[in-house]
Amino acid sequence: MVDMVIVPATRGQLGVLPGHVATIAELKPGIMSVHDGNGVTKYFVSSGFAFVHANSFADLIAVEAVPLDRIDACLVWKGLPEFTQKLKSASTDLEKAEVQIGVDVHSALNSP
Repeated sequence: MVDMVIVPATRGQLGVLPGHVATIAELKPGIMSVHDGNGVTKYFVSSGFAFVHANSFADLIAVEAVPLDRIDACLVWKGLPEFTQKLKSASTDLEKAEVQIGVDVHSALNSP
């Protein structure tokens, strides 16, 4: 059991503490923080859903969840301008959507 979890939801950050009201939230690309005692473990989640149950348990279903310390910060830092440039030159709706995902992911990873 952990003290608190903060997840990146589409409607803003969602902090889940014991006794939280039952909730369903869609996850967006961002950083999930797991607070346990004096420690905090951070993960990058790409998307998914958080299901908070009335009994203080939560299920997090993520397409991808990677410990933040396993992500190369240099590649993230270089990736955002690359995807931003690609977005400017994308011509089809499909290309724009695919590149926008890259922009969103790199923006989320650059923000912790």
